[in-house]
Amino acid sequence: MRVPEAQTTPEPELTAIPAPGSHPAPVGSALEIWWSRVDVGNLPDPVRDRLASDLDPDRLARVGRYRRAEDRDRGLAAHSLLRRVLAAVTGTEARAVRLGSFCVPCGEYGHGKPFLDTGNDARPVEINLSHSGEVVIMALAAPGVRVGVDAEQGRTVDWNALRGSIFADQEWAAAERRSTLADREHRRLVTWSRKESSVKASGHGLSLPLRDVVTVDEPTGSGWSAVMPSGVGRVAGTDLDLAPDVAAAVAVLRDSGWPEPPAVHRVEIGDS
Repeated sequence: MRVPEAQTTPEPELTAIPAPGSHPAPVGSALEIWWSRVDVGNLPDPVRDRLASDLDPDRLARVGRYRRAEDRDRGLAAHSLLRRVLAAVTGTEARAVRLGSFCVPCGEYGHGKPFLDTGNDARPVEINLSHSGEVVIMALAAPGVRVGVDAEQGRTVDWNALRGSIFADQEWAAAERRSTLADREHRRLVTWSRKESSVKASGHGLSLPLRDVVTVDEPTGSGWSAVMPSGVGRVAGTDLDLAPDVAAAVAVLRDSGWPEPPAVHRVEIGDS
């Protein structure tokens, strides 16, 4: 598979988040991506109030402790998006959606990968959340599908400083072979998003060093896989073509094959 170069395709049209209880949960291997671009740090107060109304008191308090306005806006938008999509599936009001977290490496609840908490072992959907710059994004999957999503918005990065902690030698070399600086930087962002989505799908998160997760293109062009540390399992994924300045990927933990192309929805989180 040829990794996309710096993208020139137009951004998709906006759609609306469905009303509470009106959206069916994904089934089988189907995946959904919901994302938005937010003018972080510059949101009008009425928009911030609208986003805050979707969060539970605990999450709202956590977001309020962020020092920078950009981080507070990003947190409001990401968690509003997550809860409003889950409300569309469950019929629960966004503010009443309960989330838990579970850490795969230590086997304990209270931290780690988020999940929809229904009060029992039943999970109507699987979820994952990411944000970078102005972009907030979530993945929605059927019960039991271990999914991870990551987005990396283009920005100034000291790649040489990150090389040793993120990139395997062959991944760095693949980027270096690109003909322009823009294509080299986009390739590195794509690789980074693949790795982040992989460790999130496995449930290990950054307890797995990203350099030890090596991404490999699928020869037929249908996706990519990640060579994970021993005992983690096999991760496979697909890149997401969201916007010219964004590299993003979604990954699942599965024994064979690749994810089917996800349904991608771009929404206006501040107004819808």
